Amino acid sequence: MHTHQKDKFLNDLIEYANTDTTKEVCGFVCYKDEKLFFKPAKNRSKDNDIFIINPADFLERKLSGELLAIFHTHVNAKENPSEYDIENSKNCLYPFLIYSLTTKGFHLFDMPHFERSEKGVIKLKEFLDD
Repeated sequence: MHTHQKDKFLNDLIEYANTDTTKEVCGFVCYKDEKLFFKPAKNRSKDNDIFIINPADFLERKLSGELLAIFHTHVNAKENPSEYDIENSKNCLYPFLIYSLTTKGFHLFDMPHFERSEKGVIKLKEFLDD
């Protein structure tokens, strides 16, 4: 099910994740017309172990109606969300999709009251669980 789309989407994320193996990279997981796609964002943090997205970039993606989740990498840690990740995910009301460069694994931190497409989250979970 969705094999080509799934492979392309996950490969896009992994390829982007490896563009900088010394600092967290980040971006937006988007959902439109029943398709998942990725939009990179610039990490504005001076700290290698956290990410900061320009609020205007976040707002633009949110207002497009396509935003499903915030993506970022963990350079030297597992894919589990840190306390910082959990706090920021709850603050922006969007799931965080985390990819670990160490374990090569994904983790989706999501809560039912977040502002996102339920269909999109189901598809994303299918892609991650296969």
